[in-house]
Amino acid sequence: MPKLSSLKQSYKDWNEPTKAEKDAYYPSLYLEGKSLDAMDVGNIRAGTELTMVATVRVSSSSDSATGARSMSFEILEAAMSPKGDEKDSASILFPNG
Repeated sequence: MPKLSSLKQSYKDWNEPTKAEKDAYYPSLYLEGKSLDAMDVGNIRAGTELTMVATVRVSSSSDSATGARSMSFEILEAAMSPKGDEKDSASILFPNG
């Protein structure tokens, strides 16, 4: 499994004034009911942390002269599980002990 990296950002990074109490935010991803059903995700409360593994296809990529970059992608396949449910390599290779 690839190394997971935090995507936490600061509003100050964007040089935008904000009245938010916290100076941090994370990128968002919206999935509708059919996608959640396909991944067998039940009714999970807001604030619950999940681990998501996905196969994506880059649909657009942009680089500017100032160094700003962005990328859009399509999610081709995905799975989610409660955070901490990941199996280590040894338990996958040797399931009986």
